[in-house]
Amino acid sequence: MSLLRCLATSLCLILFLSNPALAAPSDVLAKPAPPLFHGNWCGAGDANRAAPIDALDAACRAHDLCYERLGRSACECDRAILKATASIVRSPRIPETVRSKAATVNSLFSAALCTETPRMRSWTGKR
Repeated sequence: MSLLRCLATSLCLILFLSNPALAAPSDVLAKPAPPLFHGNWCGAGDANRAAPIDALDAACRAHDLCYERLGRSACECDRAILKATASIVRSPRIPETVRSKAATVNSLFSAALCTETPRMRSWTGKR
């Protein structure tokens, strides 16, 4: 019985010590980047600041930079991306896959509530 217990304990110890997450400090482990919805700017994970790949990506970039300037959920930023994505959806020159994604972005921001604080209105000059 004690031999069986010794083997089980040894096996548990070996498995515990062979875990790569325990072998490296937590700050060394690579964390997966959040997925992008489209291109370099649409969705979470635009930290690389690469150039937009198309009109939809450019609209997402403009929206992200607008949020940086005016704050998250700023109505002016959301209105601009709604206008840009609606234009993309209507354009026959843009591939259907991109138009479909633009329609999704448009739907998401149509459903989201934007908020404007007095401070935001003072930044944009609107009352």
